[in-house]
Amino acid sequence: MIQGNIVQQMAQVLFYIEISLYVILISAGITGLVIFVIRWTAIQKAKGDPSQWIGILSKNLNSGILPDIDNKKINEEKLPDRMIQTGLYNAGLAPEALEKVFEVQESMERRTLSSGVSFLGTVGANAPFVGLAGTVLGVLIAFNEFARTGGQGSSEVMVAIARSLIATALGLLVAIPAVIGFNILKSRIKKQIDTTKEIRGLILARAVHAVSQSVNNDRENIVTATTCSSVSGGV
Repeated sequence: MIQGNIVQQMAQVLFYIEISLYVILISAGITGLVIFVIRWTAIQKAKGDPSQWIGILSKNLNSGILPDIDNKKINEEKLPDRMIQTGLYNAGLAPEALEKVFEVQESMERRTLSSGVSFLGTVGANAPFVGLAGTVLGVLIAFNEFARTGGQGSSEVMVAIARSLIATALGLLVAIPAVIGFNILKSRIKKQIDTTKEIRGLILARAVHAVSQSVNNDRENIVTATTCSSVSGGV
């Protein structure tokens, strides 16, 4: 009698743990779906057309001066536009300093776009193991049921085993979309960041050329001043 009660109580505890694992898997799946939709929307919203800026920046590249760009044409919701804005605001910096500013900007943009994406990777990596744990618990419940009925309740045992297999299926059902979503978002984020590299390169090229022009002008002024001084001294 006492042994039967212990077996029954153990079966109840295992059942509640198994249900908890189901809740965890379902919650993780729903949360992952919400994160995917939010991140996908944010990435699409930040997607811009870098070709228009590349065309503008490519004109008169040797001038070293950033072309006049109407701020009204800059859409701060678009990633390429934000990079252009950063370049305009920091146009007076030395090329090395400007490059550091762009690196910080890129890091911030990547962190913003990637917010919550790692959760999908975590779910994809761990959901199968949670499902496997549910399967193990289900098998333990089946054995407990078998012990409780003395081998007579075969239908209850089969139900417990079937339910345990559902845990594995649920784990895979949650994990596979999470991994796919994670890879899609990471690929999109990388593509978005890569679209700004050419813009950054053109702005930095102008900054380097501007410094080079300034150095050459200074040299010419020094040579001119020296020549004039020599001529004046000779006279």
